[in-house]
Amino acid sequence: MQHAFIFDPQNKNAAYSDSTGAFNLTAASSSQLAVTARGYTSTTADVGGHTTLQITLKSDPGAPAAFTKTDIDQAFKTNDGYQVNSAVAGWGATTTDTRDVVGSRFLFNRWVVGYIIKANGDVAQNPNFLFNYDKQKGDLYYNENGKVSVNDKSVVKGFVLENPQDQPVTFELVPGISNDLYAIVLSSGPKYKIYKLIKTKYTPSDFKSDGLSSTGNKYDEWVDEPTYYVMNAKTLAVQPLQLRKKSIKDAFAADGDKLNAFTSAHSSDKIDDDYLKGLGATLNQ
Repeated sequence: MQHAFIFDPQNKNAAYSDSTGAFNLTAASSSQLAVTARGYTSTTADVGGHTTLQITLKSDPGAPAAFTKTDIDQAFKTNDGYQVNSAVAGWGATTTDTRDVVGSRFLFNRWVVGYIIKANGDVAQNPNFLFNYDKQKGDLYYNENGKVSVNDKSVVKGFVLENPQDQPVTFELVPGISNDLYAIVLSSGPKYKIYKLIKTKYTPSDFKSDGLSSTGNKYDEWVDEPTYYVMNAKTLAVQPLQLRKKSIKDAFAADGDKLNAFTSAHSSDKIDDDYLKGLGATLNQ
């Protein structure tokens, strides 16, 4: 079953099941997992020292039905009139009533499941909620049966959204990075946390024509401007991180041996998000 929510209250870890019903969750051997899913009766499962669990949920005729593809793919409107339309070709494409707009202010072009992390660290999940993230304003949009609202940043420290590929994307509000925008956590461990902050700007059409020649674009555009940061997990000091070998070397100088081994093994790899995820996993060992 897809989108079943599995939560370990003892360690405050959570995960969603993927399209095959499988999930991966770090839990203590003594933990009792809470399992919920829209349209099904909630249950618990004892880890009991096992590394593999088989959990069965019973259908609940009195509960709202599980989300359908239509629920998730439905278009939605924001308070400034822009509409995300999943029928438009291209990932994240948007339209207005009068002209084309390339890109999107939203992270996804459809609603997704997720859960929030409160300021005190507690995890909160509602099986009736779908979400999307506004990259321009840093707002988390809630959709409860068609009613849309926006989160309160003083209450929500972070959140986790399941992308369309069934991969969790974790966000945190980090004062040393931004007071308004949530940063994506690329890697987290006992030594370092690596973040990606996306700033999205709206660029109006600059098309001009004198009848003989033309310049510029006929479309408006949302442009993403990503920046990266690394936090020392012990001191909580944050510094910018550029996707360049020298910047990476300076940021992780304290772990020179591990860094050199990783860069040597990945010398031909492009320095991108996946590279930083792998680097963080190595340095945090």
